[in-house]
Amino acid sequence: MANREQKEEVKLYFAYGSNMNHEHMKHRCPKAKYIGKKTLPDYELVFRSVADVQEAPGKTVEGALFEITKDCEEALDRYEGFPNLYIKRYVDDFMFYTMVDKDYVHPPSMPYLSTIAQGYKDCKISTDCLAAAVNESLQGVDKYTIKDYI
Repeated sequence: MANREQKEEVKLYFAYGSNMNHEHMKHRCPKAKYIGKKTLPDYELVFRSVADVQEAPGKTVEGALFEITKDCEEALDRYEGFPNLYIKRYVDDFMFYTMVDKDYVHPPSMPYLSTIAQGYKDCKISTDCLAAAVNESLQGVDKYTIKDYI
């Protein structure tokens, strides 16, 4: 009898925060496969201590597209605090997480932001969107800028 390999079901996942960091993603989801850069239309990047996206007609968020397995998705659900901290949204053929509580904006910690910045480098994505989101989160919180974080 022939040994048949069963193909594992996969889906597309859009990462815009710490999961863009390839080293972190390999640790969290060893079977995930980086596909390339992807743009999320009509959303903007914001920080609520952690990265989030919120609807913003006409704006875009650059991120990373990964092919993930069911095991990867379960690991990401745990990491993202699904369904209490983040929920899932679907656009076209891919899934992404967005925070449940949208009532505040707060800057990220330096180590967290460094993890995200490395993800932008890994994916060869401009940090302009990241800088704008950090600077927006810093409004009224001292006089720091993204240069103090990265």
